[in-house]
Amino acid sequence: MWKQKNRLHSHNLKTSWDQELYMSNMYPPNSTIDWVDTDTPEDAINDRDLKYTFNEYGFRSDSFEERGDYNILVSGCSHTVAVGVDQEEGWPFVLRKMMEEHSGKKVGMWNLATSGASPDYVVRGITKTSNILKPDAVFVFWPPSVRMELPSAETVTPQVTQSFIRNPEYPKLFVNDSWIDDYQFVKNLHFIKSYCWANKIRYKCDKNYFSRIEDDFWSMPDNSGRDGLHPGPEWHKNLASYFFNFIKDKMDQPHGQIQNN
Repeated sequence: MWKQKNRLHSHNLKTSWDQELYMSNMYPPNSTIDWVDTDTPEDAINDRDLKYTFNEYGFRSDSFEERGDYNILVSGCSHTVAVGVDQEEGWPFVLRKMMEEHSGKKVGMWNLATSGASPDYVVRGITKTSNILKPDAVFVFWPPSVRMELPSAETVTPQVTQSFIRNPEYPKLFVNDSWIDDYQFVKNLHFIKSYCWANKIRYKCDKNYFSRIEDDFWSMPDNSGRDGLHPGPEWHKNLASYFFNFIKDKMDQPHGQIQNN
């Protein structure tokens, strides 16, 4: 019976990612490599020996077939992939370790992040995956709100690419900051909060979510990752601590009363 259920789980999950519009599986599945994205040998600012290990779907994550006593789903862009730092230094892995040490439970961590992702990708990935994986909690470090999806002309089949809408040739509607933040991004924010509430999943995102606000994690100056563009281990530890402070006292509480952002 367990084997039959496990096969169904795998089939549904594979189908959901096969139909993904944004090529989220940009990383090679079931592999460990030395360099990805902006973290290239020519851009390295130090000689740290980092490894990037990707699961069966090409995510820097535990296997989606592994479950813990408590399970979390995380998403975001390259900051959540943890480009430029070792895997165990990335905030999703630091958060898991904090939760395990606090609770004595085995914590499963599924990371859907991929570089260049937009808020649209984050919402789509969580909603199509969580009904299969059924996490206890969802954590999001939102990509910049001005990163939006546009049709891609580089593929034959329908795909999208992630772009920053900063071109003054676009209609004013699309370059107006208030429209981008107050509608385009907020619709994603409210949707994922409502989705998690309806499915009794605890939800937490980075504290201010808008890329234009100056006192959130985006604005913390830290380019100490190996590529000189992404943050280093201390930044990841601070973000993990922020999320941990939300969840640490809720791990043993029933999920009937969900307290989100």
